[in-house]
Amino acid sequence: MDLEALRDAKFKALGEAVTDWRQMRDKLKTLASDARRELRTRADRANWKGVNSDVTRPFIDKTVGEIEDARTQAETIHNILKDTCAELTRYRDSLEFKLLEADAQHIRVRDTGNGSFEVRAKDGADVPLPTLDRFRDDIADLLKKATTSDHSAKEALCALVDQSKYGFSDARYKDRDEAAKALREGERAAALAKDPTKADELNRLLKKHRGDSLFAERFATKLGPDGTLAFWAGASGPDGPEPAVQKALQKNISTTLALATQSDSPAMERWERNLIKAGPGAVGGEPGGPVGFQVMSNLMRTGDYDDTFLNKYGTALVAEDRRRSHNGEDPGWDTDSSHGLNPNGPDGGLDPMTGYMKALAHSPDAATEFLNGDHEGPRSPSHTPDRTNFDYLFKDREWPKDYGPGGKELHTGKNYLAQAIAAGATGTPAGEPIPKNLPPHTEDQARLFEDVVKTVSKDNKQLADNGYMSDSFGKMTAHYLPDINRALANDPLGDTPKLYPISGAQADLSKRDATRFLFTLGQNPEGYAMVQLGQKQYAANLMDYHLNPDLPADQRLIQTSDSPQEAVRRIAEQSGQVGGTLAAGREEAVLGKAKEDDESFTHSLAQGKNFVSGAIGTGIGVGTSFVGSPAVGAATGATASTVSSMVLEEIFEANETKNQENVGYIAGGKWESTQDDHSEIHQRAAILAARAHKSPYEADVADWAQDGTGDGFQRAHSDVEEMTRDIRTDG
Repeated sequence: MDLEALRDAKFKALGEAVTDWRQMRDKLKTLASDARRELRTRADRANWKGVNSDVTRPFIDKTVGEIEDARTQAETIHNILKDTCAELTRYRDSLEFKLLEADAQHIRVRDTGNGSFEVRAKDGADVPLPTLDRFRDDIADLLKKATTSDHSAKEALCALVDQSKYGFSDARYKDRDEAAKALREGERAAALAKDPTKADELNRLLKKHRGDSLFAERFATKLGPDGTLAFWAGASGPDGPEPAVQKALQKNISTTLALATQSDSPAMERWERNLIKAGPGAVGGEPGGPVGFQVMSNLMRTGDYDDTFLNKYGTALVAEDRRRSHNGEDPGWDTDSSHGLNPNGPDGGLDPMTGYMKALAHSPDAATEFLNGDHEGPRSPSHTPDRTNFDYLFKDREWPKDYGPGGKELHTGKNYLAQAIAAGATGTPAGEPIPKNLPPHTEDQARLFEDVVKTVSKDNKQLADNGYMSDSFGKMTAHYLPDINRALANDPLGDTPKLYPISGAQADLSKRDATRFLFTLGQNPEGYAMVQLGQKQYAANLMDYHLNPDLPADQRLIQTSDSPQEAVRRIAEQSGQVGGTLAAGREEAVLGKAKEDDESFTHSLAQGKNFVSGAIGTGIGVGTSFVGSPAVGAATGATASTVSSMVLEEIFEANETKNQENVGYIAGGKWESTQDDHSEIHQRAAILAARAHKSPYEADVADWAQDGTGDGFQRAHSDVEEMTRDIRTDG
């Protein structure tokens, strides 16, 4: 910065910008609060259907998010401008004081242009050389600081704006120094990554800046795609740092790169494009070494990667996988190598599809788009693939074998595939509890679930021979219980849609496919537990919903005085049919060729508490208009706040009781005991719901629920016998 530029600076425009951005920040803060209260809250309560579910609801969610990001970005820009204006004003004032001091000591300071200046004694004055040097150094230091402040502010603001091409960034910095430091340390981290001896220091820096958008983007772009691949190929190898450091590095770099891909800066777009281009080639040009896809996929197991990048990466990866494996007929990747690209395990990391599946499991929207598309790209009106990526990965692909300690075969890849499918079908990342306000399913999510059910129904070995996928599929199915119940009711023209209201898209399932799918899923302890617990919670919520006297007339089952009885009986019947079908699958696993230990089912039910606890009271699948009854806690004298929470607690207590051999969840293979147990649960749910709403039918609902449950189990028995003969085994 020139001396005259700083000395004569008025900073009026900069001060006005600070004021404008402060006002903008305050207005957006109010707007964001209104958006959360008015838009999002109303959207959560609305009953979304058809196009509105697929288009309007996501648009509202995105709009609220953009307003939040706009407020955050305005606040950060205001902070940077305010800090910079204050600093430059301070440097200008210090310069003016220094020039006055120089003049008093008969020293002339003159701007010579291009950032240079001259300090000398006035004509006839005798000024010691050390004094001249001191003034020159002080002025040079002020100009340097002002230049740094000005340039770093510009760099930080440009980097911040580049984070999002069309929307706003959620990056938040308290002042210019913090933003500038993020950029500097991003460059420093990239330099450390090129020095194998600096792994510990790099780890500390990556951990320190976790969640820092500017740091992440600068680190990735300065290291570059080739540098990224070369770094991890070396750092994860036998000559890399000690195992504990390798494990931490893998996680820290994964989360940092994932955050970096959220940036829309031109430099980051080049990074993504060139990294995908480098995917099929050997890293560093070393023949026999890992290729780019193998290396990068192991840096995708942690963090939330950008959806667009994930789909472009996956499209290129599947194309290369098909080429190597002859369209999935053979394992396309060598997993017999001492080079461990995945120090965190359990697999060695040489099948790039494994790490990529884990990335999709963390990014539901990307999983939906990728699995419904194929190696030519996502599904679109102009491109509707006959065989999707789901078909290729779940049915066609020969997954390479990988072995853990002791020679035990691992199934990590297909397990992560199941997680990705569940995430794509539900919109919920793997391992995360069901959100309090679960968004309605979209058409694409429902289509993916349809594909899963139809595929398993057609060839149950796809799931029966890969039981480790059932826990993810069970959680996924719990999200689609309204769709499952509608399918089993087989009543497309009746009033079943009112009995099982759905917000959003419905999965189009046949009764046969739903029955065969539940029967197969019920043969695995984890799958069985997830759906059984979800169904009991769902049934309890439905009874609460339909026994509510304030339910709008157009949502009631039938417009007669028999509506409560009909609702309770049919809910119990349908729930009994689901439970009976699952129980038949459990019996098949225990008594058939699989010889599954019945205790494992009981154990899985106990463990399922961790799954359903996040969903208690949300009304799975009933729709966002459902609100659990807070009166239940007071009515029962318990701490639980909804009918479903009370019912589930009773299930868990029954599992924890060791000596109740007649409790169906413990007795397992005994059909009658299982039916009695389900009946008791449905009766208890009906009583609690009636009591919560002060219903005049409290003395009658237990009988209605018992009758319905018995009919449901009988229907399940006949349907299983008729529809699953070809997929049952002999004991």
